[in-house]
Amino acid sequence: MRKPLIRYLVSSPYGDLPVDKDKIDFPLEGDPLKTPYRIYFDSIRNFLAREEFKPLLSAVNQKLKREVLLKEIGEIIIRTEKHGALYHPASIELILKEEKVKFGLNVAVTDTGRDWLQKEFSVLKNLQEKYDLPYLPNPYLLDNLSSISFLLEEWFEGYHEFHIAIDEKGGQRLKLWEFGRGYTYLTTRQGFEICKQASKILTLYYDFADFNHIYPWHHAAGDFVVRIENEKVDARLITARRYDSLMNFDKDQVNPLFALFYFFLHLSLQMRLDKVDGMNEVAWAEDSCVEATVTGFFEGMELKEEKNHYPGSVNEFLHLIKSFSREDLIVSSQPLVDLFSGTGDFPVVIANLDGHAEKLFTVIQNLPLQ
Repeated sequence: MRKPLIRYLVSSPYGDLPVDKDKIDFPLEGDPLKTPYRIYFDSIRNFLAREEFKPLLSAVNQKLKREVLLKEIGEIIIRTEKHGALYHPASIELILKEEKVKFGLNVAVTDTGRDWLQKEFSVLKNLQEKYDLPYLPNPYLLDNLSSISFLLEEWFEGYHEFHIAIDEKGGQRLKLWEFGRGYTYLTTRQGFEICKQASKILTLYYDFADFNHIYPWHHAAGDFVVRIENEKVDARLITARRYDSLMNFDKDQVNPLFALFYFFLHLSLQMRLDKVDGMNEVAWAEDSCVEATVTGFFEGMELKEEKNHYPGSVNEFLHLIKSFSREDLIVSSQPLVDLFSGTGDFPVVIANLDGHAEKLFTVIQNLPLQ
């Protein structure tokens, strides 16, 4: 049986690079086990090729909604994309006779990474069945091979990371990491829209019955990605590692509005955190991020109300948060600030909390009541 040609590439901001044969035995960046690239690529190849490529073909069939035979695949490109604290993501591109099919592949080499990958697969499957929304990748296959775990999932083609950057004038701007084309500064309007959509997405996945929501996530990790075409902004969330109540609220003892308020408050803080260029010092987004977050939250709430996914009234919640003073918002934020304890974000949150509460209060008070 003819098997497809397999090629290895390295993704970069300015286009794909061939694998440097002189560096193939170098360790993966950030891997405490010092796994060589050679083993990384070979393990991915073996994972894809097992059982004569049948599991991979099953994922292709699901994605294309038709049967694809192995002989139709002329080439498979395994492209290392980035390296994170938990995973070493790759993309898998299949070249067919008349089209291309691309998947994401999260690769975990440590015990901690493998544990998180198992949880993520379960969370993604659960959220897909529960909400049937397009904002998270569809998970196709989870498996282990030679002490390495693999999660094959949907790839959001044309979507890229973005991070806070400092421009030549010393100002803060959002920069798009458009791999293959380099880096691009985004406009203020585009930055507002990204923040708004990210807030809306997280709100749409919030569960009012048991107060569960997607967390942890972080802009510095590139968890949100965006595609911009003809000035149209479209955001996606590429990970959902946990789906739990923020502060272990007991649904039988806590008022749902109270739990929702804390989700809203935490969202307003978390949305402002990033790292400069995604890897340097912690960055705190400008005040416009607050208005964008609040706008996205209420857009998500209104959609949930329309679909009967929210048992109460959006207006009722709006009345509640309008009753909070600036000081109330600061005091209410203290339990949330403790969640950042022990992280690099903690001193930045502490330093900016009063100003954040002031801005959040102003935005809330300017919201129109229905």
